[in-house]
Amino acid sequence: MMNKARTLLVSGKMMALAATAVVVGGTIALVNPALAQTAQPQGQAQSGQQRPALTGEQMATMRHDMDTALHYKLAPDVLPRLTSTLKAIHAANIQPPGRLGMSLDEQVSMVEKVPGLPPILKANGFTPHDFVMSLTCVGLTGSLMNVQPGQANSQVPTPEAANVALLKAHPEDLQALITVLRAEQAPK
Repeated sequence: MMNKARTLLVSGKMMALAATAVVVGGTIALVNPALAQTAQPQGQAQSGQQRPALTGEQMATMRHDMDTALHYKLAPDVLPRLTSTLKAIHAANIQPPGRLGMSLDEQVSMVEKVPGLPPILKANGFTPHDFVMSLTCVGLTGSLMNVQPGQANSQVPTPEAANVALLKAHPEDLQALITVLRAEQAPK
């Protein structure tokens, strides 16, 4: 059950940019629109390796970043632009670095420094900030927009209604984005 599990992103490529936390039933859950993997309790990875624990400061930053991302105004054409951008990044064999617990500001800073990435973003109408915020907002909104009223509690944030409407109005575009994200996570 979601409120009793900690969900972690499958590691790799661009999903590190979209990682952020949701407070569900008193625990922190990392969410993304395409791939979520339930981890073993006590920070155990499924392979038996220890995952680094998040500090209280990192958790507070993630809660703040989640709220910021959930209230980010998505552009009407964001879904096809994100899909095109991620395809171009994949085609260029660019693998942005990432780690668990990064703030949105840290993610933006890393994106700015990845050789070859800023021109791809610019060609698709994104700044590094807009790209990170859009990808994170879509991931969180997509993860939270179908939470049933009985499942929600005061700790589950509510996505921006306009962003929910945008994603629901373009299910094919959202599915195309999810497909690209999943393809990037597939073992090679």
